[in-house]
Amino acid sequence: MASVQSRDVYTWVTCIFLLFQALVWNGYCDEFEESIKKLETLENDASLANIVFFALTQSEGYHANRAKAFQKHFNDQIKHLEKENRPLLYLSHKKWADIGTWTLFPLLTIFAEKFSKKSWFFICEEETRIDLPKLRGLLQQFNSSQDLFLGKPLRDQEPTIIHHFSDPKLFTYPDPAAGFLLSYPLVKKLADRLPDTGFRTDFNIDPKHELAKYIYQDGNGVRMTEVPELCTDNENAQCVTSYPVKFPDCGKPVKEGDFFVAVKTCEKYHKDRVSVVKNTWGKETENIEYYSHVEDPSIPTIDLGVQNTEHGHCGKTLAIMKRFISNPKTSQIPWLIIVDDDTIISIKRLKRLLACYDSSQSLAVGERYGYNVVSGIGYSYITGGGGMIFSNKMAQKFAAECPCPRDDSPDDMILGLCLKRFGIPVTHTPYLHQARPNDYSVDFLSHQIPVSFHKHWMNDPYQVYQMLQDEGRSSSDEDHEQYVDTRKDGAQSDGHDEL
Repeated sequence: MASVQSRDVYTWVTCIFLLFQALVWNGYCDEFEESIKKLETLENDASLANIVFFALTQSEGYHANRAKAFQKHFNDQIKHLEKENRPLLYLSHKKWADIGTWTLFPLLTIFAEKFSKKSWFFICEEETRIDLPKLRGLLQQFNSSQDLFLGKPLRDQEPTIIHHFSDPKLFTYPDPAAGFLLSYPLVKKLADRLPDTGFRTDFNIDPKHELAKYIYQDGNGVRMTEVPELCTDNENAQCVTSYPVKFPDCGKPVKEGDFFVAVKTCEKYHKDRVSVVKNTWGKETENIEYYSHVEDPSIPTIDLGVQNTEHGHCGKTLAIMKRFISNPKTSQIPWLIIVDDDTIISIKRLKRLLACYDSSQSLAVGERYGYNVVSGIGYSYITGGGGMIFSNKMAQKFAAECPCPRDDSPDDMILGLCLKRFGIPVTHTPYLHQARPNDYSVDFLSHQIPVSFHKHWMNDPYQVYQMLQDEGRSSSDEDHEQYVDTRKDGAQSDGHDEL
């Protein structure tokens, strides 16, 4: 009897064990199947066909050719794919160019409304180069159903005027030269918030920072995830992206007689600011004049008959253009460069940059800012501190058809308003800078060779000029550290001008 009971207990225990094992095995199977599904989802999300690519390009001839080079490099990597498996690529000068997509904010609504079936949005510059197979592999690490913002982080060294003195410790912002990515769920939420009355978009100074600040939403939004594989480094084999062009190579620099430099000044700054120009970059060219409201033969300055104004200077700028096109000595010169008396510029680099552009066209080249562009009713303009470059044909058009409302109207903005009326876009160049070197991220400056900076305030202009003389090199970490060490002993404050 005991033997029978033992066998029954044994049978029951065995059955329970086998049942338990089956349940566990089924659980493992379920988990395994779930893991497989997740991997398949990630793989599908990372499929190139689920990524929309958007390159920030321009319509001007040189930049249009650079856009073609970008497009060829891109297409060469996908030509073996079936059409339905190819990703979408848009160039901003060909698609949605008239709605200010360079500010990035209009893209949010476009992406959310037109591409709800896509997983990722990749935004980059015309000189960015992407290894598409590597990008596909990289994105398999991320779940696009989450709110994701991926990029190479830029960090300000200190609160800066170009970023409205935001605390740099709060968030980082992306470097479009390396490319950055937004997941669709995040894009949809960002688009749904527009227009956001609590977030100012009336002025666009640095769109990459402004977008990151909008996404951060005072700590209630999303911080950017650092992705080391998104690079501007051209040597790292692990990089998915690279940025091979630090400065354009467009052949021989323009000749000395092919450009004319006009320096705007006033009596207040004849001694301190103008003396810096004459002791540094002003010696690099003979085609330069200094325009003031009083004549000073020691410089010499030229009185244009326009009274000095504390802000704006529209009357002075238009008077310079009229003199340029009417004076027999300058009327046939292809390029007019207008700078402030505290602009610090490399004439050698300027000559190389000008070689990229066609002076027979109506061109206005410089660092692009925007006023009410996001709303759709505004315009882009060249901010004046880094220098404004105009073809002779463009200067003629301004002089004839762009009157100043008042002498103290903001010259850069009035010119931008006229450009919009003319139907001529601002040609943006990243090599002219409205602010001081210390107002820009070290990483941002590391992949370019700057042509100009602006301001003597808390800044040693001689040190900045020396930095710009190091031909062929970018503003490296070492340059930046030397600059930071010396700027404390720089010129005294002359106040904050309007950006």
